[in-house]
Amino acid sequence: MLCLDIEGGHGGSSRSLLEVLSAMDRQRIEPSVICRRGGWIEDAYRDLGIECAVVPEMPRQTALHQMSRNIAVSLQFKLQLWPRSKAFRESLLNRAGDLDLLHLNHISLTSLAGWMKKKQPRLPLTMHIRTMPVRSGFADRQAKQAIAAIDRFAFITENEKNYLETMSGLTAPGDVIYNPVSAFDDGQAPHEAVSSDDRLKVACLSNFSYPRGIDRLIDIAKVTAEKTPGRVLFVVAGDMKLSGKLPPPLSDFAAKGGTLEDVVTKAGLADSFVFLGHVPNPEQVLAACDVLLKPTREYNPWGRDILEALAAGLPVASVGTYDTFVHTGKTGLLQAEFDAAGVAAWLDGFDRDREALKRIGDAGRDRVAALCDPAVAAEKLADLWSDTIREKAA
Repeated sequence: MLCLDIEGGHGGSSRSLLEVLSAMDRQRIEPSVICRRGGWIEDAYRDLGIECAVVPEMPRQTALHQMSRNIAVSLQFKLQLWPRSKAFRESLLNRAGDLDLLHLNHISLTSLAGWMKKKQPRLPLTMHIRTMPVRSGFADRQAKQAIAAIDRFAFITENEKNYLETMSGLTAPGDVIYNPVSAFDDGQAPHEAVSSDDRLKVACLSNFSYPRGIDRLIDIAKVTAEKTPGRVLFVVAGDMKLSGKLPPPLSDFAAKGGTLEDVVTKAGLADSFVFLGHVPNPEQVLAACDVLLKPTREYNPWGRDILEALAAGLPVASVGTYDTFVHTGKTGLLQAEFDAAGVAAWLDGFDRDREALKRIGDAGRDRVAALCDPAVAAEKLADLWSDTIREKAA
């Protein structure tokens, strides 16, 4: 069993794959992993006795928000990335005879999956679907290509399955397997850059992008600074360089190579924020905070950041209608449409009532424990792989 992972130790999908493989019955499944990017995850796999190699030439192609960028990326993929991957693809082809199945951990590996299907049509192929890209001709075409190449999919929620089928107009075979999350270590040391005063600490775990809504933290901070001055600290972990197509005033700062921190400072809100940059151990941030915000414009109130926050006992506020994980009054606050004043009032309520904060946090912890047990996810993925192998051989 060989798994291809585009991120290595740099993203939530990699953490999820590591978690599920670590819980898998090794008498039943013998996995090995190739990562496109290296880092701490190499040692983590090797500590588990799982072979892990790093091959930067693994060819990936991601659907982007702007069509012009999709055209540029497609040309780069065709003229540079795909030719450079020749040695990697040949080595993968040489290993194919010894594999029972090849699992691709992201839809950006679709071109590689299609190539393998042509070269080794009898090799079972599976793929994790973890994203819902902005609709475009490129995204829709990639969805169709993925369904044509892949024997069975693993979807992290029902939403990804429905979206892939909407994009492609086809039925996508596979199962919903929620991302696994281990029980949070309550002895985890908090991040040293986060003060230990009695302010309510609000975490955000995400690199900046406009669709993710990270800039909406400023709108919330403006309300809290006016209504409850000095009571809320926003703790932001991730790369905050401004990029992509942005409205003013964000575009003005982006033109000068600025960051979200620059925007916050200009708004006079520097005392309400701490920016940590990339944090390799997000558990330290969660240990230092009380709640998590994901003010997404993509209406996707789920993901690794939310699951890990709930597992750590943090209530979560997000935007959307899917309430399997974030549920108003039970595990957090789910807004159908973003409302900064509503989030600020929710935060103020927790600042005033820490017992309610703990009660909601405990309910979120219980929900993740019930739905995202690594042992259950590992068994489901192993079953998906075994069923795919059996069906392919029939």
